[in-house]
Amino acid sequence: MSNPKKLLIAALAVIFLLGATPLAAELDGFWAGTGTGCCHPESTTITIYPWQTWDGFVVNHEIFHGEWQDSLGHQGTFEGRVVQIDSTYAVFEGTWRWTDPTILIIPPVIGEFHMDFDLLTRTCLGEWFYHEDYGTMQGQKLETK
Repeated sequence: MSNPKKLLIAALAVIFLLGATPLAAELDGFWAGTGTGCCHPESTTITIYPWQTWDGFVVNHEIFHGEWQDSLGHQGTFEGRVVQIDSTYAVFEGTWRWTDPTILIIPPVIGEFHMDFDLLTRTCLGEWFYHEDYGTMQGQKLETK
């Protein structure tokens, strides 16, 4: 086999491998967005707005973690794990948390969430839950925090 043919075969192999690289590599990194809905922690008159603004990281296609804030100064955290993934789509499920820093007798609020990531559009949509309270989230992948 001649050298030009070998080079052509090698080049085609590299192109094929690059094309076959899954979009899931786009999942890892910094994501940020906004959310809707309000939450009424049990046995209080407090209202919080989980996920009103949020940012977080996806690490190793496995863990999605970060922080959320609302316009009233409440802030919390979230962490989830991947439950479904393919080359263009991923779903994470996990918990979000809020602890009132001023009233230590209120137990922490621990809710659930799921987030769907569309790797083609680099966007995500999700929902959060706490008892009967419910809200939505949306976001996008950003290059840096």
